[in-house]
Amino acid sequence: MKAGVVAGVVAALLTAPLPAPPQDLRQGQTAAANAERIESGSVLSADGQPVAYRIRLLPVSSFPDLPGAVAAELNRRGCMIPQSFEAKQPENVIHGAFRAAGSSDWAALCSSQQTTTLYVFFAGQAESPIALRSQPDSAWLGTEPGGSVFGSAWGIADRSVAELRSTPAIRRGLTIDHDAIDDARLERSLVIHYFEAGRWVNLRGDDAGA
Repeated sequence: MKAGVVAGVVAALLTAPLPAPPQDLRQGQTAAANAERIESGSVLSADGQPVAYRIRLLPVSSFPDLPGAVAAELNRRGCMIPQSFEAKQPENVIHGAFRAAGSSDWAALCSSQQTTTLYVFFAGQAESPIALRSQPDSAWLGTEPGGSVFGSAWGIADRSVAELRSTPAIRRGLTIDHDAIDDARLERSLVIHYFEAGRWVNLRGDDAGA
């Protein structure tokens, strides 16, 4: 075979598009991405005793109200949404005006590689979320009274303008015109994240009368 013909064949092979994966493989990958998971393990308690835990993780697809761009970014980061031991329905994805009055923003807990991060997505900035803080999935554990297996005790919720304005400790120090984010270790402590003048102000729950 002439060199020119060989070169043409090689070039055609190199530039030819790769075959698409089989449909059943694509379906399997999609099913895996949309599957609920359980993260389990054990940690040592304050008195040195092993404590078993099971943390329920939901896929991003469990939150159909999320804007497509936000959901895509969470999936790109490999996020699963951790559920607290108290959860009765999908939780830890919230919507509110967290940047300014009238804005449409989102916040979510994202578990990836056994670490959870609290992300805030301001409107129009889905590809550059703010990571408020991170900690190991097993850092905050809790259980129902009498329970033997612990689960996540981290929960977030939106706190409305009306709720914030009804708390004198907050009203004195801030100009309240939009929502805040409750960041709680369930039944034990709470921090309120409020965005003002380009920065986050963190208030202790006891300071806020929560």
